[in-house]
Amino acid sequence: MFKSALLTRALAAMVSLAGVTGLVVTPIFAQTNAKPQPELRTILSMPSPAESIRAPMAAKLADRLGQVWFESAEPACRASRLLDLASYQKLARTMLVAVGDHMSQLAVHAQDGPKADAEFAAQAGKGSVAELRRLSAEPVVKEFLVQMRSRSAVEQMQTYLENIERALLLNRVEIKGHANPLASGDTDLQEEIEKATSAPLDYADANKGKTMDRFLELLIIAERTLAGTSNRDELLLWGPGKLMVVLEGPLKANCVMKP
Repeated sequence: MFKSALLTRALAAMVSLAGVTGLVVTPIFAQTNAKPQPELRTILSMPSPAESIRAPMAAKLADRLGQVWFESAEPACRASRLLDLASYQKLARTMLVAVGDHMSQLAVHAQDGPKADAEFAAQAGKGSVAELRRLSAEPVVKEFLVQMRSRSAVEQMQTYLENIERALLLNRVEIKGHANPLASGDTDLQEEIEKATSAPLDYADANKGKTMDRFLELLIIAERTLAGTSNRDELLLWGPGKLMVVLEGPLKANCVMKP
């Protein structure tokens, strides 16, 4: 039971490091005046949205979204522009990556890098950043991180998908159905996702030991540190409705939204 709880918290830490938990929209100026990022992020880098979409299960979620948009598009408009199902599946991939990039930017902007690293050292002990870097290079941990990247790719796509559908709902865009398996009640797909993302948890359980346990402990401290040193005022300004700046133009061009 302890190990399961530890791994669950460690997973949350990896999601935080991927920039998914700080979901806010970056002002344009922040893109050219970025703050120094925590060394924690460089040690434990997670897949970008462009990398995540290539995961087989992430691609399957994108295809589900493309199917929903194909069925929701105005038929005459769709026909006049020669848009087939493949067109909408391509659109869905493009939008998931664009939304992922958009959501990640302000998470980065809201983070105080030097403060996060200093607070991590204060909580985990002197030299803990270097220790985390050393442990991440150990073979058993390196393999765990590889498997966590695959899991995070799917988790990130689920987050982007959920927020896309919330944004459309908030803006009263008429969509026929849901691609998000939680919203649609697709238990078969939920089980498929769970099975596809269980590998790192199984791996860590099978490789218990001093190295893995210490790494997971530091990972949890990193999660707590990053959350505690983020600009909460900026984070609270965000809502999924703000994603329409990304979605509106392409969805109108592809007959999903009215011009």
